[in-house]
Amino acid sequence: MKLTAVTAVALACLCLVACEKKQSGSAQTQAVAKDQAAISCEVIGTVNHDQWEGGQPTTVIVSDIPATVEQFKTLQTQLGAEPQCALALQVIAFEMYRRNATVGEEALRLNNTQVNLNATLLRLKELMNEKDAFYCRPYIAAALMKGATPENGYQPVKPYTIEMRVDPAKKYQESQLLGGTVIYLQIDSKGWDTNWRGAEVVKPQDSDYYVVSNCPALYTQCKQVKGKWQGLE
Repeated sequence: MKLTAVTAVALACLCLVACEKKQSGSAQTQAVAKDQAAISCEVIGTVNHDQWEGGQPTTVIVSDIPATVEQFKTLQTQLGAEPQCALALQVIAFEMYRRNATVGEEALRLNNTQVNLNATLLRLKELMNEKDAFYCRPYIAAALMKGATPENGYQPVKPYTIEMRVDPAKKYQESQLLGGTVIYLQIDSKGWDTNWRGAEVVKPQDSDYYVVSNCPALYTQCKQVKGKWQGLE
């Protein structure tokens, strides 16, 4: 049995990305500063990579949502070797997709198997379709974060926190197709009638990072927000 993280791991990752083109004006300056800002992150708890230990709790905390693909890559470099972090990065990529579909798609491409990427993108396009007021769920990422409920307008605590556990019922399975061990995780959420939202992650043989291989429970239509959603910072 091998544990690859200590009980509480604090990872400070700096996502300092140079702006391609210097801009002027106060609003533009603020946007550039945000793109260059350091994104801090923390991992609490461990997930056994090799042997199923059902119910293991773990949490990933991120100070901000990346604004660029490079910032997402930096987070993945710092976090991606841990299975629970792939699931947290998926939630972050959902929000990135809402803000900028092109940037979000690239982030999702880095964090998913090809099959799951296609299924996820198809659903996100539907959930972000503001023309369908009944079905649209632009707050799907927020609904997966700690503190967010339909009643409080899906406003999560800051810094953004994703609470998870190893699935207490599904043991790990080897996948010849994916070339690695499939780990079943669940996110604790208040956006659905059933709190625990399951997903699967795997570390393919040719990858340095865990990626998401199946996650329909994450993009299943959550409850409608009460009132007007104010968005995330």
